[in-house]
Amino acid sequence: MADTSDFKKVLAKNVTLQFPKLNGTYRFNTATQRSEPCAPTASNAAWSVAFDMPDADAKALVAELKEHYAASRSRNTKLPEFKTVFGAKRLKDKDGNLTGVTQFTAKRNGTKKNGDRNEPPTVIDGAKQPMTKLDFWGGSVGTVRAWAVAVVDPDGAGGISLLLDAVQVTDPKYGDGGMDDFDTVEAKKPADDPFADMGPAPVAQVKAKAHDLDDEIPF
Repeated sequence: MADTSDFKKVLAKNVTLQFPKLNGTYRFNTATQRSEPCAPTASNAAWSVAFDMPDADAKALVAELKEHYAASRSRNTKLPEFKTVFGAKRLKDKDGNLTGVTQFTAKRNGTKKNGDRNEPPTVIDGAKQPMTKLDFWGGSVGTVRAWAVAVVDPDGAGGISLLLDAVQVTDPKYGDGGMDDFDTVEAKKPADDPFADMGPAPVAQVKAKAHDLDDEIPF
């Protein structure tokens, strides 16, 4: 059983959210090359969200994650050398030039290793109230809380996966639906940890086997 020290809290504040899949579990269909809604019990089902960070901030985060991996490896000598943060990539423009932005992805599996269903990630608004309209678009702004854990992928590569715990959406973007007549109200600035008074999910609830690791890159 993993020690609680193997789980490091990651708090990415005021980041741009991308590819949010929080209104249900999804999995990637290799035939259509698309993510599709599925039951939580389906193979590789997960809730997920990506978030963008400037390269300078991302570099500092990756350094922290590498330190966490090294600490986990000191307790578990079976872990191989660190290779990557799974689900992280430096973004490029249409011409293949680096944009100065790194994107991370945090996920929570639909089920635990024993087959029991996981609870969905907590999603709150700027006032710390539960969000009910979860079909917001990429480009929304918020804070992501995740657990960093050392894992080994099916190919034997060691790295860090981010297990999604909670999301605060301070500036959601939806299809405008003819709402251009209305002004935009400035979103409430998130606190240092908007989830602090809620408490993190128990470590036992965020343990999951990493998957969908095709987009990882080395750092």
